[in-house]
Formats: sequence, C-alpha cells, structure tokens
Amino acid sequence: MDTIPTNKGPHWILLLSMFLVFQCSQLEIKKPSLFQFLFLSASPTSVGVVTSDFASGGRFKTFEPNSFTAFPTSIPIHSDAVGRYSNDRVFIVNRLNRDSIQVLNPQFGFLTEQEFSVGQGKNPQDIAVWNDKYFISLYNADELVIYSRSSGIKIGAVSFSSLRETFSTSGIPDSSVESSYMIQDGSSLFVLLQRLDRNDASGYLPPNSDSYLVEVDMDLNQIRNIYTLPYRNPSSKIQKVFLFGEPHLVFSCVGRVGFISQIDAGIIAFRLSTRQFHPNRLYEESVAGGDILSFQIKNEDFGYASVLDAGFNKTIQVFRPRTGEKLATLLQIPGNIGISLSGMLLTSEGKLLVGSTDFTRPGIYVYDTNIGNVLLNPIPSSVELTPFDIFQLQNLP
Repeated sequence: MDTIPTNKGPHWILLLSMFLVFQCSQLEIKKPSLFQFLFLSASPTSVGVVTSDFASGGRFKTFEPNSFTAFPTSIPIHSDAVGRYSNDRVFIVNRLNRDSIQVLNPQFGFLTEQEFSVGQGKNPQDIAVWNDKYFISLYNADELVIYSRSSGIKIGAVSFSSLRETFSTSGIPDSSVESSYMIQDGSSLFVLLQRLDRNDASGYLPPNSDSYLVEVDMDLNQIRNIYTLPYRNPSSKIQKVFLFGEPHLVFSCVGRVGFISQIDAGIIAFRLSTRQFHPNRLYEESVAGGDILSFQIKNEDFGYASVLDAGFNKTIQVFRPRTGEKLATLLQIPGNIGISLSGMLLTSEGKLLVGSTDFTRPGIYVYDTNIGNVLLNPIPSSVELTPFDIFQLQNLP
C-alpha cells in the first residue's frame, strides 16, 4: 500500500507565508508568532513521541523537554506503534492490525512520504536501514524481511525457520520466533528473538525456550552468528552504551512477566569486541523487586529503570550499572491506581523523560539528571494523547 507524497508545488507555500506575515504584522503577534506556530514542528533538542488513544488511532508528536512544549505537528498513525529515527527520517512501525511502515520527513513538517504494508497479521516490531534496503523484524513470522527503500516492495528475507522453538508444554511448538527489537553495528544487524511458547496451557506466552541474539550480515542478507541469551524474554529496545572502556549492546530480559511474573532476569550487556555477554547483570530483578520493562543508562554510575512488580506497582528506579546496586526511587505508582508508565528516554542533554498513561491527565514527566534527578514538572506535560514511545530525533552512531 505504497503512498506517493503529495506535491502541491512551492507556490501555495509562498502565498500562505505572505498572508501569514501580513496578518502577523497587522496583529502584532508576539512570541511565538502565528507563522512560527504553524511552521515550526521541532527544535534541535526536541524528541519524537508516539501517542495513542489505545482504540481508534494515535499521533506522532514532537516535544521539547527544556520548555515542556509539544509542537502543533500531529501526524495520524496507528494506535499500536513505536518509532525510530534513522537516515534523517522518522520511521513509525505500525504494529498488529495495521502492519505497515510509515516514513515521515522532518524537513516537511514530518509529513508521511511513504507507507507500505508488511503483510496482514505479521505484526512488525522494528526497522533498520542499510543502503537501499529496509530490514524489518516481524513478531508473527519466522523470517527477517527485506524491503526496497525506493518502492516499499519486498525483495528478500533472512530465514529464521531453523531457530523456531522445538519444545512446548502442549507438545505442539509454534512457528513464530517473536523477532523484536534490533540495532546496527557496522554491517551487522543484531536481532532479538524471544522464542515464546504460544501454545502453553497458561495462555501467557512463557519463555519455555532459550532466547537468542542473532547477528545478520546486511550486505549478504544471511545469518552471521547466533548467541544464546543468559536470561530469557528480551523485552526492551537495545541501547549501544560505552561501558567498562568499550561499547556494549545493552537490553533488558524479563523472563516470566505480568501475571506469571518471577524474579528471573534483568539488564544484560553484550560486549561487541569479543561477542560475549558481560558476566554480571547490570541490574538484577532481585534488586529491583520486579520485571525491568525499560531502562536508560547515562554512564557506569547512573542508570534508570521502569519496574513492574508482582503486585503491579510501577516504579522508576535509579541504579548503578557498574555495581548493580539500587540508588533511589524517583516515582512510585501503586498497583490499585489506573496509571501506567510507558516510554522512557534519556536525552543527550541529560533530561530523563517518562511517559505517564494516566487517562485523566496523560503526559510526560521530565527529570534533570544533571542536578540530582530533580523532577521539573510535577504535572506531566501534555502531548495531546497518551505517550507510548519516546525517542531521539537524531541519527544514531
């Protein structure tokens, strides 16, 4: 379902600009001017926010954490989506029931310049861009699909069929490998495979098989290596972090989570130079007291984790990756209150953003990690709908 960007020509922009400038001069509009309000869609320090009403649809917004400002740009997206910034574009991964990739152009107010389907029911999870190819992970499949950047047409795939789980408590293993988040390092693409048991009698998709980190050669479109995770069910985005003197891939494994929660995993690090996992967890569930759903790491001394315990209490905790110790709790929401935490980002300026899904007052909390993790806005800043995913509008190294 490729879309072609609408081209109305430059003349309408010129005419509208001249009209707005005339109106602004007549009305003596001060900061921000009407012209700025209509055309400014982001600042150099703004971030991207995927928001949702968890029903009919969502919106892509841009948010400036220094001024707590949500810009007027509001791009319609799916109600279940995540975002990524790469190659000077915003990629919206519209997940189950829309099953598409939506490409937004920041140079033109984040308008949608391309959208294509990855197949009904495939449930895409993440996207990586390499030369003229898109690599897309699918939750409901046993392959990593490859699409043309120019046409949005499938041009190949990397088969994961040999990595299907071979055990199920029901005796009937399923055919999906639950590919989730990915990250690039040179020509290597690292893909997380959860390998959950969809046919388990509990109905909660437990991790009855080992989970994998698969390294894919993006030039040759084939598997380069497979690494068995020391803990199961990776659930967070992968971060590339400089730790212990060199770069590591860091992500959180939750093991058994939610209604079948157990203290059985934590945040782990994968050393790129040796292709080996760090012997110690950076933060253990036993220390956090629950499942670590998402996290951000500032350096070896400060990390931030969103934790859900067995009583469905939600907390934002500060921990020390170097030693694995808990340092503080920034935010705590009791399990009997209908508020969840979704979306977390530590900006390059040191602002920690946490999304609150309070349906009466949804928004983003902003903490300043440079001055003792101070909460700057006791009332979360609105981004129109409920924030679901927050990400930098910068190309990752």
